Amino acid sequence: MKRRDFILGAVSATGVLLSGCTPPDNSKVLRAVLHADLQSLDPVVTTIGIVQRHALMVYDFLFGRDASGTPKPQMVERWAVSEDGLNWTFTLREGLFFHDGKAVTTADVIASLQRWGKRDVYGRQIFAVSEQLEAVDARSFVWRLSRPYSLLLHALSKTGGPVAAIMPASVAASDATTSIKSSIGSGPYIFDKAAWVPGAKVVYRKNPNYQARNETPDGTAGGKIAYMDTVEWINIRDPQSAVLALANGEIDYVENPSAEFLPLLRDAGVTIQRADTLGFQGMLRMNHLHPPFNDPRARQALLYLIDQDRYLQAMFGDPEVTNNCSAFFVCDSPYESTAGVPKDIGKNREKARELMKASGYDGRPLVILHPTDIQFMNLATLVLADDLKSIGVNVDLQAMDFGAMGSRRVNRSSPQAGGWDLGLTYWPGGNISDPVGNVPMQANCEDAWPGWPCDAEHQALIEAFPYAPDEQARKTLAEDIQKSAYELVPYVPIGQWFAPVAYSPRVSGVLSVPGTTVFWNIKKAPFRPA
Repeated sequence: MKRRDFILGAVSATGVLLSGCTPPDNSKVLRAVLHADLQSLDPVVTTIGIVQRHALMVYDFLFGRDASGTPKPQMVERWAVSEDGLNWTFTLREGLFFHDGKAVTTADVIASLQRWGKRDVYGRQIFAVSEQLEAVDARSFVWRLSRPYSLLLHALSKTGGPVAAIMPASVAASDATTSIKSSIGSGPYIFDKAAWVPGAKVVYRKNPNYQARNETPDGTAGGKIAYMDTVEWINIRDPQSAVLALANGEIDYVENPSAEFLPLLRDAGVTIQRADTLGFQGMLRMNHLHPPFNDPRARQALLYLIDQDRYLQAMFGDPEVTNNCSAFFVCDSPYESTAGVPKDIGKNREKARELMKASGYDGRPLVILHPTDIQFMNLATLVLADDLKSIGVNVDLQAMDFGAMGSRRVNRSSPQAGGWDLGLTYWPGGNISDPVGNVPMQANCEDAWPGWPCDAEHQALIEAFPYAPDEQARKTLAEDIQKSAYELVPYVPIGQWFAPVAYSPRVSGVLSVPGTTVFWNIKKAPFRPA
C-alpha cells in the first residue's frame, strides 16, 4: 500500500479534522514539529538552521528584516550614519531586559557583536574595517569604520549562519569556537532548560517582561508579541507520523511537511502556507582537505554527475514545489545568473568518470554523511550513493541524524580517522542570495565553513563585494564570483525547493519569514465542540 493511501485511510478512520472536530484543548500551548531536533544552543558557533530558530525564540536582535528583506530596527530605538558612511551611532530602546531580570546595556551588545564577528563572514569583514566600537552610555554606542561597509544593517539583521544575537556580556565573553551552554536572552520566549528532553521535546515559556515594539509584525521586524504561554517543539522524525498527529489534532504545526501528503492535509482541513519566495537550496558539500576532493577535477566530476531533476524528484516528487536551478545565489534573487554554468551540467556521466579518474582517485571507500531523520535528505543521499557507484566510486554510507551530522562535519581528520568526504545539506535561499551571505561559497581556508575550500583569488572577489560602487557593479561582480565558483566548485547545487508549513485551522497569525520560522504573533482559538 502506498504511504499516502495508508495515511488517508488512517485519518479517515479517526474522523477528527475531517468531521470538523478536534480533541478538547483550551490551553495556550502550541505544539510544533520542526525540521530537525535541537542538539546545540549556540547560534554563533553553528550554522544549523534549527539552532537559529531557537535563537529567534530566546534572543533579540538590533535589527530585523521585513518580509521584503529590508532591515528595520528591533532593539534599536534610533540610529544615524555619517555622510561618508564611516561613523554609525545607535541608541537602544528602553525596557530591554534579559530573562534573568538584568537590563540590556551597550556592554552586552558590544561583547555579543565582537563574539559574532569572529565567526560570521559579514562580521569578519566588518571588524576588519572597524576602528572603534565603544559605548557612549548604557543605551548608546558608536561604531567607527575605516571605509564604508554597505551591508552593515543587512548583516546585523540576518537569520541564517552565525547570527548577531544579543546575549549577556558574561556569556558573550566565551571563546567563539566553543559552544555556550546558556540561553539567556531578552527575546519573547524563555528557554525552559529543565523541561528540555534532547531527542524528544524542547519547551519555551512566554517572557512576561518582554516589551514588543508598537508596530505591525512583518518578517522578523515589527512587534514580536507572544500570545502563547508555552511553545513545545515535539521531535517526530517520521513524516508519516507527523502528518497523522497534525491531522488528528495532537499537534498544531508542522514545518516542512512531506509534499506527498499536502493534498491529504488540505482535505483534512489543515492550512497549508508557503512562507518563503526564495525557498531552499540543496547542496552537495565535499571535503576539500583530503583526497580525492582536494583535487578540483574530482569536484568538477560531481558537476557533470549530479542531475538536479533526479534529486528533486526523489526528494519531493512534486514539480510545483521544486526548481532546477544552477544559480549559486538562487533563482529569483537579485544575483541570479547562468554565468559559468557548464552546458552539460548533470548530464555527462562519462565525463564525470574521466575527471574522477584523472584526479587520482584510487578506489578507496568515500565516507558519505547520511542524515536519516530528515526524509528528503535521506532519499537524496541514497541517490548520491547510487550516482557515485555508477561511475566506479566505492561508497561508505554512515547513518546519523541531522544534528549529529552537524557535529561530525567539523572534524578535519581524514575520513578514515573520523572525518568525512561528502555530505548533503541545504540552506535557506534568502541567506545565501549574495556572495558574502553564501557561507558555503567562502574559500578562506581554515576559516571556511566545514569542507574548507581554499582559494585566495576566489576569496578576494567575495571580499570586494561590499565595496563595489553601485548595484550594477555588484551584479557584475556576483557573476564573476559565480564563474569562479564553477571552476573551484566549493559545492554543487542540487536544486531549489519551496517548503510550506502546515497548521491546524485553530491556529492563526503565522508570519511569512524568508529563510526561517518564528512563533510570535501566533494565536490558537479555543476548542468549541461541534
